[in-house]
Amino acid sequence: MATATKTDRRAAICDAVFELLGEVGYDRMTMDAVAARARASKATIYRGWPNKPELVMDAIEHRYGGAMEPPDTGSLRGDLCAQLSTVCAAASGEDGAVFTGLLTAATHNAELAEVMYRCAYETKHEMYESMLKRAAQRGEVPDGTRADLLHEVLHAMVTSRRMWQTGPLDEAFVTRLVDGVLLPILRQC
Repeated sequence: MATATKTDRRAAICDAVFELLGEVGYDRMTMDAVAARARASKATIYRGWPNKPELVMDAIEHRYGGAMEPPDTGSLRGDLCAQLSTVCAAASGEDGAVFTGLLTAATHNAELAEVMYRCAYETKHEMYESMLKRAAQRGEVPDGTRADLLHEVLHAMVTSRRMWQTGPLDEAFVTRLVDGVLLPILRQC
């Protein structure tokens, strides 16, 4: 019973973090406000998370999980379309504005920037590496093609489209990005 209560408490705290991030943004969200929203003691919050960036990281991991399994459609194009569709769906949803706000706040907060890098880059990097290794084995990209550029370009394109609101993050966008940008870059690496 104690484990379920601890798990429920963590879920309530993580949910409160996302609610507050959506309502007031990162800079105005406080650990005290999270405690109040989650109906938890301040001591519980500070005992579980040493600082606000770590609390945000845990909330993101709770909501989206850690490392992901790469899509395996049998082709690099299919894998990229499947992964990019997942990314676009998340960016288009309610949490898209939260992530945009976090990325903006990270530009002037080194601790948050480090946490966002771990969350958005390090936890996903292995997935992109696996995707490219399979593609190299099928002869779709050169051996040794690295995921760094793929990851950076894919997320930069989605983030900029989300921030600038230049159009929907729909299947037409996914197709144009995969066929016109990602595949040509990866085949040249």
